[in-house]
Amino acid sequence: MYIAWAIAILYGLALLSLCKSIWRTMRLVQDQPAFDARAGLSGGPMPRLDVVIPVKDEEAHVAVCIEAALAQDYPDFNVIVVNDRSTDGTGRVVSAIAEREPRVKYVEIRELPEGLYGKPHAISRITPHLSGDIVVFMDSDLRVHPNCFRAIVRHIQETRLDWLAVMGAPELTMFWERLLVPLFGAVAYAWYDPRTISDPNSDVAIGSMFMVARRSSYDAIGGHEAVIRAYDEDSALLRLAKKAGQRIAYVLAPQLYTVRFYGSLKRTIHGMTRTCVGGIKTMPRMLITLGAINFVALLPLEILGGLAIANAIGTQVPWTPIWAGMAVVHFLLSVVLCRLIYDRSGENRWLSLLHPLGASLVLAVCLRATRSLISGGPITWRGTTYQKPVS
Repeated sequence: MYIAWAIAILYGLALLSLCKSIWRTMRLVQDQPAFDARAGLSGGPMPRLDVVIPVKDEEAHVAVCIEAALAQDYPDFNVIVVNDRSTDGTGRVVSAIAEREPRVKYVEIRELPEGLYGKPHAISRITPHLSGDIVVFMDSDLRVHPNCFRAIVRHIQETRLDWLAVMGAPELTMFWERLLVPLFGAVAYAWYDPRTISDPNSDVAIGSMFMVARRSSYDAIGGHEAVIRAYDEDSALLRLAKKAGQRIAYVLAPQLYTVRFYGSLKRTIHGMTRTCVGGIKTMPRMLITLGAINFVALLPLEILGGLAIANAIGTQVPWTPIWAGMAVVHFLLSVVLCRLIYDRSGENRWLSLLHPLGASLVLAVCLRATRSLISGGPITWRGTTYQKPVS
């Protein structure tokens, strides 16, 4: 009897913790700065920008990214596209744009030295081409909105930041990525709360696919040369910046850009596995992640299923109505939390009713990543095989 009471109390406390998570999620959304479309349209002179776009095998999409950058209403910037050993027609597409657009500089990387990672190595090679006061690093999956550069530069000036990492709005088209990507993002933000990343007293840091830095601050920590052997080079840069006492911030700003994700279920699982290995990093954190996902999304169904099976085989479970009632409340709380997550991602909030399916697949991704962490085996990404990630 006492054991049953203890379990019930612990379960009740866990549900209160889930309520707290819902409250924190609501606060996270409310605490983000407002990047109004007019934010960068007034004020003093704007510093010169270098916009760095690393690409690899992006023939079908790279033109959209570059053209969106060129369409910015910012007065003074260059776009430096660095092609990291592409095997398709990416080079031809970028070269054609560079021939007609003097603001575009094209740098081609033909070889990757052994032991280095492609993206940080490629970006480290463009240092001689930098000429601006602020450097923007953006992935080729992005499509920036016309006022993006003005808004972020004005934000850096007003807040006196050295670094700004920005997460935009996911551009999800296929069912599986619409179901999985928002949930996976929630897992990431559970470990890396943007408010903690921005806290100078915390050593937590994670990068993004769109990062902005003062050139002086970037050079002071050694630029990409300092993270040339880092699997998660964007996060490694922010960790170095924090250690150097530089001011950084991580913000959610879906109004500034959209990002194209994976598409098919196979590509989604592969991409999320790679991100999971680089983001969670250690087995203790992975085990906590697995337990948390199971608790939030699957445990209420496991309890209800267990009670149904026990009833079917004639086994009496003490306090069955209480356990069933708590499991139903648990499930409804999970739906509320997932509804907030999908709503923030711009997806149909009714997907929250399918969150047990999504959570099961996210668990599968984490298990794949766990195998990689245990074995220390290589990961293949964009045609290149890398050994065990380093920080």
